[in-house]
Amino acid sequence: MSPNISVIKDKILSENYFVLRNITYDLTRKNGDVIRHKREVYDRGNGATILLYNREKQSVVLIRQFRIATWVNGNADGRLIETCAGLLDDDEPEVCIRKEAIEETGFEVGTVQKVFELFMSPGGVTELIHFFIAE
Repeated sequence: MSPNISVIKDKILSENYFVLRNITYDLTRKNGDVIRHKREVYDRGNGATILLYNREKQSVVLIRQFRIATWVNGNADGRLIETCAGLLDDDEPEVCIRKEAIEETGFEVGTVQKVFELFMSPGGVTELIHFFIAE
């Protein structure tokens, strides 16, 4: 059942690197009560990630990347250990992860299987992630 939402205001605050919007909406509860919410929503675009497995070494392949958001929040070197991932832009998810695997690790990916989709930080970020695993 879809929630009963009435958008009051949808204002773009920034279109710098991604889109930041300020949205005011009324949510009508099942009992008829209406609650007004005001939220900022950060739209990064959708992405895809893949967990690479090295059969020869019997280990997963991860990368280490600098992330400014972690650095400003106390991560001394600002680096995170991650799976290969990227924004879809105009690509299909599988095309995206194949490009990212080559770009970030140099590995070409063979057969892949889509495992699931999820929303990252759904409280304020609209970003659907497609998760793959290499077979």
